[in-house]
Amino acid sequence: MPGTVIQMDQGWTMDAGLAMDQPAPSPVPAVVPVVHKRKGKTMDYIPYKRDPRYLWYKNLSANVVAEAVKMGVAPADATAIKAIADGIIAKYDATNAAQLALDSARLLEGSTEAAGLAQIRAKVRNWKTLTNYPASGSEAVLQLKGTDSPFDPATYKPVIKVKTVPGGVQVAFTKKGVDGVAVYMRVAGTTTWRKVGMDTESPFTDTTPLAAAGVPENREYKGRGVLHDEEIGLDSDTANVTFAG
Repeated sequence: MPGTVIQMDQGWTMDAGLAMDQPAPSPVPAVVPVVHKRKGKTMDYIPYKRDPRYLWYKNLSANVVAEAVKMGVAPADATAIKAIADGIIAKYDATNAAQLALDSARLLEGSTEAAGLAQIRAKVRNWKTLTNYPASGSEAVLQLKGTDSPFDPATYKPVIKVKTVPGGVQVAFTKKGVDGVAVYMRVAGTTTWRKVGMDTESPFTDTTPLAAAGVPENREYKGRGVLHDEEIGLDSDTANVTFAG
């Protein structure tokens, strides 16, 4: 029999319209599944951000077995899903504990450094008054000549920019030495600022709805630096935007 006959394990099906004893055409190309990359926001029942996602897993673990009975789902399936969710939750809990330990260590590091730097600066100021200091070359060796402006929590001032996006107002910011930025908003013409959130990565999106549906608002935004969970420094310059919902 000339050529290669059609074989079912080569990907051909009974409804292909070919005879079993005829030469096989070119092999069926492999079907490569399409991998959809996440671009922007998608409608997914699993929350995108970590904290809401953690609560979602907790809710799934707590309720999936009971809800499976209502849906007619096999108990083994529900138990398996609960075990998966519990495994993820355990890793989240371990990460949270490690983060708490890290935050505590950073607080201790910060207080120790602040006390130590005060003593170092006092000594160096004294050394710079010594007769031999200018010609010794020690300033260069010990790197005691200022090059960067020191970070001062009391005078830190973030920079923000705002623009409307579908469903909210996007607030972009630069951290420049802080852990994050707290964002405040008020409607132009009012006096009370309201904190709408804090983020450690730019941008932050404010999804506060319009006070009156369909009535655009001229909003004002400002930011404050956050260091070790405390707001510091000065308010940013106010940024304005008209939000129509």
